[in-house]
Amino acid sequence: MTNRRQFLTALGGGVALAAGIGAGRHRDLSGWTTVVGDGVFAAAGQDPVSDADIAVEHRGTASLLAANVRNRGVMAHVISYKSKAGPAQMRRTQRAGFAFRLPYLPSTAGGPRNAQTVEGGLFVWDGAIDHGTAFQWVLNPWLDTFGHVLAWTGDSWTSSGYLEPDTSWHRVAFEVDPVRHTVRLVLDGKRLPAPYSRTPKVGWDATVTARLQAEAISLWPGESATWAPRHEVLVRDWTW
Repeated sequence: MTNRRQFLTALGGGVALAAGIGAGRHRDLSGWTTVVGDGVFAAAGQDPVSDADIAVEHRGTASLLAANVRNRGVMAHVISYKSKAGPAQMRRTQRAGFAFRLPYLPSTAGGPRNAQTVEGGLFVWDGAIDHGTAFQWVLNPWLDTFGHVLAWTGDSWTSSGYLEPDTSWHRVAFEVDPVRHTVRLVLDGKRLPAPYSRTPKVGWDATVTARLQAEAISLWPGESATWAPRHEVLVRDWTW
């Protein structure tokens, strides 16, 4: 879920705590950091996925996360995250969440936009282990698992529920208690089964850091694709 080279670099560089984080609700993701994730693939002859393949547009009322913005033969992964640093993050219960919506419906009919996943999570890095929870909404319309919601276990994904793909607003809420080693994952008011995940990392900065993150992965293009659709998700009303 979070083994991302760019993400490691950002954390290792001591990402500063931006002003404005608090218990109140925030409309868009202004002030968040955006990086390329590890859920990437480049078809034969395509350059590797880079920052030029992802984008975030802050609209005041919401932010639009976009992956594979150049419609290349790649699968691109956009991550936007906010962090809080300091040892106290491992001693307190973290509660956060956000609303998200697809601006289009993924379909086997094809078109300029399609999807692989929408994801999000809340984690606390203790200097050696990443503690937390996350969800993945499967949106590749060619998969039998289309619409399934998965939960992160620490090294893989496990089935956790189902959300009918649509263009309505949905809300996810996370709770991570690193003292009692418990988590809660709630989607549209319904608690989903999710384990307390522990993910070892190599090469991460030793600074204790909590992160709230929203993500989107564009459609897998195929081994020899020269073109693939863009993927978009709207995110708003985040709390932490």
